[in-house]
Amino acid sequence: MPRPKPPEPLLGRQVRMSDRQWMIFNQLGGAEWLRGLLEKKAPMPKKYYDRELERLQNPADAIFLQRRKGEVND
Repeated sequence: MPRPKPPEPLLGRQVRMSDRQWMIFNQLGGAEWLRGLLEKKAPMPKKYYDRELERLQNPADAIFLQRRKGEVND
């Protein structure tokens, strides 16, 4: 059965753990558990991180778009 496409592109990251820690991690729910925990414990709202990613990917465009949102035309 194919996996559903993730909502965001996933990048491979390396985490150093012992075999015992890896077993515990998998019993807790593995990557899905970790993703849920990160969403739940994030210190800032989701929109903040979305804006930061956008700013890092295209810095000039993100600043321009932020400025345009705040402008009021008569």
